[in-house]
Amino acid sequence: MKHRLGIMGCGQLSQMMAEAARRRGSTVSFLCLDETPVVQGLGRIYETAEFDQFLRSCDAVTVERESLPDEMLQAAQDRVGLAPGYDALVVLRERDTQKAMLDTLDIPTSPWAMVSSDRELGAALAGLPGDVVRCKRTLGGYDGGGQWRVAKAASEKVIPSDAYPVIAEAEINIDRELAIVVARDVTGDTVIYPVTENYMHDGILIGSIVPASIDEAMAEDAALMARKLVNAMEYVGVLAIEFFVTDGRLMVNEIAPRVHNTGHWTIGAVGPDQFTQHITCVLGGRVAQPVFDQSAALINLLDTPLPREMPEGPIRSLIQTYGKGSRKGRKLGHITLIGPDPEALRSAAEGMIAELHSL
Repeated sequence: MKHRLGIMGCGQLSQMMAEAARRRGSTVSFLCLDETPVVQGLGRIYETAEFDQFLRSCDAVTVERESLPDEMLQAAQDRVGLAPGYDALVVLRERDTQKAMLDTLDIPTSPWAMVSSDRELGAALAGLPGDVVRCKRTLGGYDGGGQWRVAKAASEKVIPSDAYPVIAEAEINIDRELAIVVARDVTGDTVIYPVTENYMHDGILIGSIVPASIDEAMAEDAALMARKLVNAMEYVGVLAIEFFVTDGRLMVNEIAPRVHNTGHWTIGAVGPDQFTQHITCVLGGRVAQPVFDQSAALINLLDTPLPREMPEGPIRSLIQTYGKGSRKGRKLGHITLIGPDPEALRSAAEGMIAELHSL
């Protein structure tokens, strides 16, 4: 296996990847792009003007986010080795190419159309089922940003001109939201983490509970879709898929080609956690089957105080903060609850989610 890891990015995901890498004895270098670094003390931080030096400092490169300059991604792949690979990152970072891949693989997603102007929006509205569409920027716009709900009967302009291109998706009835994390190594072996049941507020993930309250057939369906996707791309590393459940079936909402907030619960609850798994795959190692025989929950900390009290035993509580400045809607850390009784843990988690997020 390789031992010198390069991470493009200096935010909270880089922080957690670097901590996992250092635990396994690897050295880490960071490329600082446009974020405020929260990785001090975990390895050398290079500026973009030092990109060549950054590449020389590592044997393998991974990314904190997919929306990075093409030329940097291509150089990392050609000169060092990039995981996930350039093609996967470029396809999955844009919502239109992501949706097109899902269609090609016959993986269910909501009906959609590509829209580049107000005029094209009108045609898309007429061609999509239902009375309402969700319009989203093709790049970025996560945590509820860069998205607009457009009623077909509305006459006023909703989408700003500088937002185009967008994809227009038929709005569907959502029974619940789920997510799954999959890891694939360089040999093609894959492992699947348990499906999480997600709690959202204003488009932001505020909590996840494991195991999700779904039947075995739905969990197997989610795993099949995940394996189909990563194998088609010859993907290396960890990937997360967010699902809607509608009319009793799964429909893919979005894909993140990286470690993801819906997998943060694995820290302390599963061996190996998603960050250790990802780093192992990026550095050329083999995936390991997650060991999880309890129940767990993730509660995100935004611009909110800590809960008044934590659950009593046998539920264990872990708190992790990211060292970031506070602003409205920003994820500043998370609490993980781990316990042997799924119903007791779900009750404790839902109570904490309601307290912290005023639900």
